[in-house]
Amino acid sequence: MKFTFSFRRNAGFTLAELMIVISIIVVLAALTLGGYNYAMRGSKRRTTETTMTAVASSLERYFEKFGEYPEPANAEEMIQMKPGKQYNVGGARCLYQALRGDGYDAIKGVGNSPGAGGGAAASDGNFSEEEIANVMFKDMPPTMWRKMNGVYFMADGFFNPFQYLKAVPQVSTGSGSGGGASSGGSSGSATVNSTYDLWSYAEDEVNTMMKSSDTLESPAMAAKWIKNW
Repeated sequence: MKFTFSFRRNAGFTLAELMIVISIIVVLAALTLGGYNYAMRGSKRRTTETTMTAVASSLERYFEKFGEYPEPANAEEMIQMKPGKQYNVGGARCLYQALRGDGYDAIKGVGNSPGAGGGAAASDGNFSEEEIANVMFKDMPPTMWRKMNGVYFMADGFFNPFQYLKAVPQVSTGSGSGGGASSGGSSGSATVNSTYDLWSYAEDEVNTMMKSSDTLESPAMAAKWIKNW
């Protein structure tokens, strides 16, 4: 007796099966992308923290040599990093020149103060003998600075300009309290620290026009920032 077996194959997936497979793929992709973004964000923050530590050490060497911390020549200078998004770059330019020694026109009082006759050297990526003598951060990794729209500046791990503000004496017309900032009418730079404020907005793309002193009244605003106060 001969037995004949017959196997029946499905022509393809049903709609329900396809939906289940697609759902699984979407979930896996979301988990993978979320994990990747989390890892990248963590890496950028660590890079920023490491750079800030190096900048702080270099600023102390600058202070030891010149008896003061550098002050931005134009603390309100802006640069457009992406469409519709501007960042203050005055402090980052000052840091780049003060620590790397490439130029000095972004440092207040160094060849560019009123009556100095102008002609202050701009950053150009090259070093003269005079500039080499002023290098505070030797062998600065190229990942710590950027050139954009012809402007050289210190950059954080998110590729945006570091924020830097030197504390200068406050001339207050009202009552003041706390740190280096004063309330009421005043002139000078309002800072949290009595020396300088250094910070990165990190992944915060909402409060990028805020200053360090703004955090005194709204500490939660700077929850994502990486800062020295």
